[in-house]
Parts: sequence; structure tokens; C-alpha cells
Amino acid sequence: MIAVVDIGNTRTKCALYGASGALEKEQAFPTSGGIPTEGTSFFQKFSAAVIGSVVPTLTPLWERFFLDGGVHAHVASAASPWGFAIATENPEKTGIDRLANMEGALQQPGNVLVIDAGTATKFDLLEGMNKRSFPGGAIAPGLGISFEALLAQTAQLPRVELGKHSPVIGYNTETAIRSGVLHGFAAQVDGMVLRVFEERGLPPTTSVIATGGNAHYLHGRARFVTHIKP
Repeated sequence: MIAVVDIGNTRTKCALYGASGALEKEQAFPTSGGIPTEGTSFFQKFSAAVIGSVVPTLTPLWERFFLDGGVHAHVASAASPWGFAIATENPEKTGIDRLANMEGALQQPGNVLVIDAGTATKFDLLEGMNKRSFPGGAIAPGLGISFEALLAQTAQLPRVELGKHSPVIGYNTETAIRSGVLHGFAAQVDGMVLRVFEERGLPPTTSVIATGGNAHYLHGRARFVTHIKP
């Protein structure tokens, strides 16, 4: 079994893969200052381990955890054997989460735009037909950050449940907030997709994949997203 840990700013995701590459099981929990019980109990049997982290202070803790289990974990970096060329100005400073998204995007043919809707919203392009490369992308505040900033900077706006449906024109304060947050998020995504397509001269058939914890909010709202993959 291959153990995989994705240490994100908000959540840490764990997974176990079989020898054939098939996902056996997965689990997620809030990223904290250590390894919670859920993390230590999740991994029982593994013969190899891979760590992808955007929280450098937690990486050594997970390395030690796997080492105690008899495995020297591979910590993903720009020097890892990716299936594409990293064409950013400073590959070693490019987020591992972004590189991992590009690796996943290799499953789609041709140019692929990946929207990672997590703590930050990232727009990253996998370019090329046969010889694929990652020229870069854009990073914006995530939906959660924007929502929390709105509440923190206003005296009377209430916290609302985002999971409910709201029309674009809200009929009260709650639906107006929900519309602005969710439809505004989708409009940002659509606008960025159009700008990327225009700047890079991409055909309208280009795959646009949404992933990350907030990707589900784009379903039925973002017009140019072709695939939603958690």
C-alpha cells in the first residue's frame, strides 16, 4: 500500500493506494499543529509514502511518523518526477498543491485549466498536446476568506448558510449575501477562465476542471467549468 498525505492550509487529506494505483480509502481532517489521532490511526499498513505539503512546519512531523513505521517518505518538490515540464520562473517556489493538480490534469488530453477552489482559489494551466508544460497561473483569495472578510468588516451583516440556493437578485439580506458570495465566486471563475482563454489563445473546447473543498459551489453556477473533481 502507498500512503499519501496532502497537507493543506485548512485541511489535511490522507489516502491509501493499492499497488495498481487504485484508491483504497481516504480521509480528511483539519490541519493543526500536529498529527491528530485520525491521522495516526488511518495508516496501518504501507510500504511507501508520499507527502505533499504547503505547511512546511508540519512536513517533518509526518516524515518522522512514516520513518517510525519503517518507511522513508518521498516529500514532493519541484525536483520530483512530474509528467510535465515546470515552466514557471521559480519552480522551487511553486506550490506543491499546484504541481499535484497539474499531474492529475494529465489524464485529460491537450490544454487543461485547473481551478483549485480551496483556502485560496488557484487558476493553473497545463499547456500542450503531447509535450505538456505548466507555465503558471493566478492565485486569488478563496471563497471562505472572502466570506469571512465580509463578515469581519461589517457590523450588521449576519452569517448565512451558503449551501442553500439563492437567486442572483436576493429578496432579503440573507439571500443577498448568499448570492453575492456564491454567484460572485462563480462569476470570478468564469471571468478568469475567459481571460486565460483570450491571453493564451485557447480553443473553447479546452477542459476546465474545478477541484478543492469549495468546488461544489461552482456546480450549476460557473458556466465554463467542464469537470468537477473533488
